Amino acid sequence: MYNTCADDSSTLKKLTSVNLAEKAPTDLKYNFYSLHNPKEYLDGNDAILVEKGPYALRKHSVAYDVSQSPSSLTNADEPDPKGNLEYSTANAYLVLDRDTQATTNLLRNEDLSLAFSSDSKVTLPETKRVLAMHLSMSDSVVNYSPDYLSLLGAFNDEANLILSLQCTADQIANIGAAGKAQCTDEQLGDSSVSTCACCMMDNDYKLATSRGTGVPPAYKNCKSFFDDEGSTISTLSLLASHDGGIAVKSAGEKKYDGSGDDFTATSLGQTEIFTALIQNHTVNDIMFGFPSAYLGKVAFLAQMDQAKKALTSPLSSVELSKRMLTGQLDSDLSFRLGDVAQYTSDVGSVCFATCLAEGNCSGHAPERHELSDVDKIKLGGIDCMPYTSTFDTVAKCAAINTALQQDPNAAGYDACVCANESDEWSTQGCCLAGGTNNGESLRGEGCLYEVAGIVDPNYAGMDMSVANAVDLGSALQAWINKETANTSSEFMCPAPGLGLEEHAKFGAYESYDGSTSHVTYYHTGNDRIRQNDVIDSTSTEYSTPVSGGSGKYFRPKGVTTKVGTNEISDGFPIDIAHPVYVPDAKKSIDFKFEGVRDNFVRNKVCGSSQCIVSARLTPIATTFHATNETDGAGLPYNGLQPIGHVTGPSINGRPEYLHQPLFVGGDELLYTQQSNSYVERVDGNGVKIYRSLMGLNDPGAFDPSTTNQTNYQLIDKSYVDSQSDVLLSHVDIEVASGMGARQRMRFGTSFSIWECDPATNEKCELAMNSQAQRSCYSDAGSAIFSDLATADKNDLTILNMSNFTYACSAANLLTPEVVGGKILPHHWYEESTIHASTGDVDLIRAYANSYHKSGTTFI
Repeated sequence: MYNTCADDSSTLKKLTSVNLAEKAPTDLKYNFYSLHNPKEYLDGNDAILVEKGPYALRKHSVAYDVSQSPSSLTNADEPDPKGNLEYSTANAYLVLDRDTQATTNLLRNEDLSLAFSSDSKVTLPETKRVLAMHLSMSDSVVNYSPDYLSLLGAFNDEANLILSLQCTADQIANIGAAGKAQCTDEQLGDSSVSTCACCMMDNDYKLATSRGTGVPPAYKNCKSFFDDEGSTISTLSLLASHDGGIAVKSAGEKKYDGSGDDFTATSLGQTEIFTALIQNHTVNDIMFGFPSAYLGKVAFLAQMDQAKKALTSPLSSVELSKRMLTGQLDSDLSFRLGDVAQYTSDVGSVCFATCLAEGNCSGHAPERHELSDVDKIKLGGIDCMPYTSTFDTVAKCAAINTALQQDPNAAGYDACVCANESDEWSTQGCCLAGGTNNGESLRGEGCLYEVAGIVDPNYAGMDMSVANAVDLGSALQAWINKETANTSSEFMCPAPGLGLEEHAKFGAYESYDGSTSHVTYYHTGNDRIRQNDVIDSTSTEYSTPVSGGSGKYFRPKGVTTKVGTNEISDGFPIDIAHPVYVPDAKKSIDFKFEGVRDNFVRNKVCGSSQCIVSARLTPIATTFHATNETDGAGLPYNGLQPIGHVTGPSINGRPEYLHQPLFVGGDELLYTQQSNSYVERVDGNGVKIYRSLMGLNDPGAFDPSTTNQTNYQLIDKSYVDSQSDVLLSHVDIEVASGMGARQRMRFGTSFSIWECDPATNEKCELAMNSQAQRSCYSDAGSAIFSDLATADKNDLTILNMSNFTYACSAANLLTPEVVGGKILPHHWYEESTIHASTGDVDLIRAYANSYHKSGTTFI
C-alpha cells in the first residue's frame, strides 16, 4: 500500500513533494532554562534555573539528491532496484513571532531532481503568530556555553588552557619534571624547543625560594600567568564580556595569582573579571548561531603548537595562521576552527553599521525578514557586540600603517594581513593572520568563531519580488548550495508475500546522516564523561547501528474487527516494541502502546469529514536507564543518555546529555543534585528548577525570595510524574495499515562542567593550592602530599604549605568554587509532525466503509 517501487507510487510522490502549500510542515517549540543567579552559582551555591518559552518555529523541508537503489534489508532473490530510497534534506524556518507571508518556487522533475523557477512562484497561506505576546526572540537566556566547555575539554581545564597561550604542550608537561630548566622568553611557545619547562608550580617555587634564603629560583612562578591585571587574563576577560560572559569578580576582591593583593582593574581598564563559561544570549542567537570573539582568538592561539607540529614542511607564521583560520588544518587540531576568516567578514557585513566611533559595536544585525542576501540572512538578528574586537583592528592596523609609512623598516611593526587575503583591515576590520603593533603581535585579533545554533542555519529572508513575504524557495536553495548533504535512506520496497519478517522493517532507516552506524559513546567504567575518554586507549568505543524508522510507518496488524463494524482495526497495536530513530541520540528508542485510557476513550485521527480509531505509542518507561550494555545510558543518573563524546567542535567532546523533558522518567536525585562527596566536599552546588504555572500567559518576574510563589513551580519528581502525559513523546498510528498519522517528539539537552580530580587526572594538579585555599579534593591532596620526599614535606609544613587542596571543577582558575558534574538543563523541544494527510485518512476510512458493507470474513 505504501511502497515506493511503482512508477506511479503515490507514496513516492508524497515523500518527495515540494508543494509547500500542501505538504505539512513541522512545528517546533523550544523551552530554555535561564540561570537566575549565575555569579552565586559559580561561587558554590545552588543553581536556580527558570524555564522560558515556548518559542515557536515552523520548519519546511524538502528532499534533494533523491535516488533509488536495491535495499540491504530484503531477503528477496531478486531485490527490487528501487527498494532503498536515498535522499538529503534541506530545511527552512519561519519564526512564528509575527504574521508571515511566505513564497516558494520549487519544482520536482521527473528524474526526482529539484528545480527552482521564478516563473512558478507560489504564495502560501499566511502563517499566524504563535509566540505568546510576552515572549520575544530577543529574550535573554543565561546558561553554560557549550562550545566553551568543548574548548575546556580540548585543554583539560582553565589553567592548562591559559598556559597553552604562552607555552607548548611539551613545555607544560615539563612543569615539575626533574632536570628541566626554565624556558627563556624566546623559547616559550616555540614548538622546536621541547626540553624546557613553562614555569614552576607555586609551592615548588616558594619552597625553592625558602631554601635559597629568599633568593627565587631561575624559574617563572606559574601563577604569574594568572595575574588578573596581566595581559592574558585582561584580554580573556574583555573577550568574554564581548561574548555575553558573566562577571565573576569585582574591584576589591582578592586576585587569582595568590599574592593576596586586591584586584583593582585589568590592564584594559575593566573593573570586573568576566568568564566565558556562562554566557547571556538571545533566543535567536541560541537557536540559529552567533559569533564568539573569545573562541575566535583563544582557540586559534592555544592550538598554534598543535598546528606547527602537524606540518610536514615549515611555513611562515602568517601562512600558518591563514591556513588555521580558514579551516585548512582542522583535521590536525583538537578543536575545529572552521573558516573563521570568512565568517568574520560575513559578520562584518551585518554588524559594521552598529559600531560607534569609540569601537563599541553594541546593537543587533537586521532581522532576517529585512535581508535578501542569503549570507546576511543567516546572521539575521545576531548580537553584534563580539564584532567589537574586529572593529578594533581598524585603528590598530591604521597605527601600524602610519608607522610604516614614516619608516618602512620601523622596529616592532609589521603590516596587517587579513586571513581571508582581503584589505578589510583598512575599512571594517578583519580576522588578522599577521601584524605587529609596537612589538605586540596581532595574530588572531578580530577573529570571530561561528557558534552553531541548536536548531539549524536559517536562510529564510526577504522575498524581493513579493512585498512583505519570506522567500522559502531561495532559503532551501541556499541550504542545498551551502550546507553539507546529510544523506539518509529508508527501506521502502519489501519483497511481496505473506508473513515475511522484512515487512516489519518497512520504512526503517538503512542509513542516517551518511552512515549505517554511529559512534555514540566511549565506555571507560566511569559514571561521568571525562576529558580523555575519547583519546584514552583503554576506552571501549560503542557504535550503534542505524535502526528504526522516522515514525511514518510501523508494523501493520491487519484487519482485526468483526465484519459489519465500521472500523478495520480494534485500535490495539501489536504488543511489541516499535523502534523510532532519534537523531539527537543517534539511536532508536522503543515505543509501546500507552494502554487503555480512562472510560475507554479512544484515540482518533480525522480526515476531511470522518475519523478513524488510532493507537498512541509512547517511549518505554526505562528509556535512557542503565543496562548491562556499554552505551552509557543511565549515567550518571537514570533518565540520561550521555551524547557528549561525539558532539561539539572538540575531539574530546563535552559533558552533554540527552533526556526527556524535565528529566521525566529519570532519577529523583536529578532534581536536587545536592551530593558533593565525589569532589570530597560536604556542601556545594545543587540544582533548583522552576517553571511557570501560567501556561501561555505572562508569569511576571521571577523572585526566588518570595516564600509563597504563585506563578512558578519548583520542579521535583512528583510534579514531573504528574505531567508526564504532556511531556512524553508520542506517535499516533493507524493499527491495521501501520500508518504513522502524527507524532510529537520531545527531548531535552543538559550540560555540566568538566570534573577535574587530581587523583585520576594529573593535569589537574596544576591548579593546586598548598594552603587549603580551595574547597575540594583534600583527600587527593593529602595523598599527593604524602608521596613527596620527606625533606619536601618537612619544609612545606614549616612554611604552612602542607594542606594541598584543589578547585572543584575544570573551571579551576576564575571560578574555583563551582562543582563539576552538576547537570544543568539547557533546553527541551517539541517537534510536531503530521505524516498522514486528510486524504490518507479518508482512504483508510473508505476501506473501513467498504469492509463494513462487504459481509466478507477476514482472517
